Amino acid sequence: MNLQLRPGVLTALLATLTLCLTAPVKAQASPSTGDRQADDGGVLVYLHEQEPPCLWGGWVQQAYLSRQVFDYLVSYDNGQIRPWLATSWEESEDRKTIIFHLRKDVKFTDGDKFNADAVVANYPAWQKGIGWHGFTYMTGFTRIDDYTVALHLSEPNPEIYNILANGHYGFQSPDSLIHNSSEQKCLRPVGTGPWKVVKWSRGEKIDFVRNDDYRWAPPNAHHNGPAYIKHLEWKFVPDATTRWGALISGGADVIYQPPSAQWQALQREYQTLSFVATGRPQAFSFNVQRGPFTDQRVRQAFAYALDRKQIIKTVFKGAVPYEGNGSLSKTTPLYLNVDDRYSLNVAKANQLLDDAGWTGRDAEGYRVKEGKRLEGRLPFIQAIIDQEGALMLQAVQDQVKQVGIKIDLIPLTQTEGFAGAMSRPADKEISFGYWVWPSPNILDIVYNPLLNGAFNGNNTSFFNNPKIEAQILDAQREPDPALRQQKFAVLQQWFDDQAIAIGGYNFTYNVAVAHTVKGLWQDQGNGLLNFNDAYFVKEKP
Repeated sequence: MNLQLRPGVLTALLATLTLCLTAPVKAQASPSTGDRQADDGGVLVYLHEQEPPCLWGGWVQQAYLSRQVFDYLVSYDNGQIRPWLATSWEESEDRKTIIFHLRKDVKFTDGDKFNADAVVANYPAWQKGIGWHGFTYMTGFTRIDDYTVALHLSEPNPEIYNILANGHYGFQSPDSLIHNSSEQKCLRPVGTGPWKVVKWSRGEKIDFVRNDDYRWAPPNAHHNGPAYIKHLEWKFVPDATTRWGALISGGADVIYQPPSAQWQALQREYQTLSFVATGRPQAFSFNVQRGPFTDQRVRQAFAYALDRKQIIKTVFKGAVPYEGNGSLSKTTPLYLNVDDRYSLNVAKANQLLDDAGWTGRDAEGYRVKEGKRLEGRLPFIQAIIDQEGALMLQAVQDQVKQVGIKIDLIPLTQTEGFAGAMSRPADKEISFGYWVWPSPNILDIVYNPLLNGAFNGNNTSFFNNPKIEAQILDAQREPDPALRQQKFAVLQQWFDDQAIAIGGYNFTYNVAVAHTVKGLWQDQGNGLLNFNDAYFVKEKP
């Protein structure tokens, strides 16, 4: 393949990669044999909240699990891209082709080799298993030689490395992709990662055992080799209070999302980890295709009727941060702070509704126009909006009632939500949810009306504006970093001014860890937990 490199790109990349490859792993975080229990003992019990349908796929809850059994081309390390299964890479002049050079010592847990053929074989699985795959702009891999592949993009994507590292794009054994059933690939996929699935007991837990052959951790890991702990027991416990009780009683070693009321005490008394997710925060998206929120004044009135900061403070008690931007979370590249745009202003909310013609009132105090009540249905998936999130929605429901807006909260089961219940324009007037994604082109994911030529279910506001869509793509293509930032800032400001979506709070991955466990860490791409470096501290006499 004749590849034309941009001037200076290869030199800079090779210099960076040489530094990454020669830098030692973080030895200061590795335990001495005198500090930890024996390598062949120990079961670490982790309590999670949501149980996804498969171990891998497009939901961040699947990425948490995928990180245990898969490895990735690159690793995201506090703003830097590190080599992992790829040792180096270079870009074409048009930024639409990336050549990856692969490690030659990696094998899958079924004995299959990791090589160029394995990378090429996984791309169709990515397309099939990750519903929003088109927004990465990836179009496929081609094999150059046994350990070199070319990744092809339809559009330049500056965050493609963040995306490849974010937990969804792991590699499965080519033999397993061909011969294993769909259920086997869902429940017990075969990867190259530090853990192997022993058994998934639906509704209860997944049992993992360490991969004793593991020798290819990324440079930002704390050690390179098999996990210190032999068994990882990943339990699904939906109730936050139950998870918290298990930690303090010694029934669990690590817990996900403790109750917010206990978070400050846990920070004082236990080890804690916290990650504010990239992408889109937990935000309200208004149906701008049909219904009362097609009127910008009504959308803005909804926003002015709320004291969102106080609601978040009251419900979450400092465990998760408020977010005013409805399009990007504060950790997403090129984020724009718009927190002061819609502060509580009941008088302004009432004036906007009057101006929009909602001047009548019914017996319950809700506004009426032409015989119709100002009402909006807000369905939410309980697997995505937890118990505390539901309390937040109830507080919102109460506050907007004061200006005459009626909100009907409709909880959906995970099965209903994932099957597409109440997802079309005729089904709802408001949506509420998050989207974890390490790039500002999350705007394309949540505002583009089409995905692969069909209805885009990620666009929960049903927004359709070709001019704005062209601006999003133009910002994504922009090679100059300063201009790119400016273009994405203009877009975020426009969406906020129009009140297409308004923020609530940032999706935050909080973890509490027992005193007897050390070495656990979250990556900075998706907040994924790395259990490979965790170890038990020997009990003191």
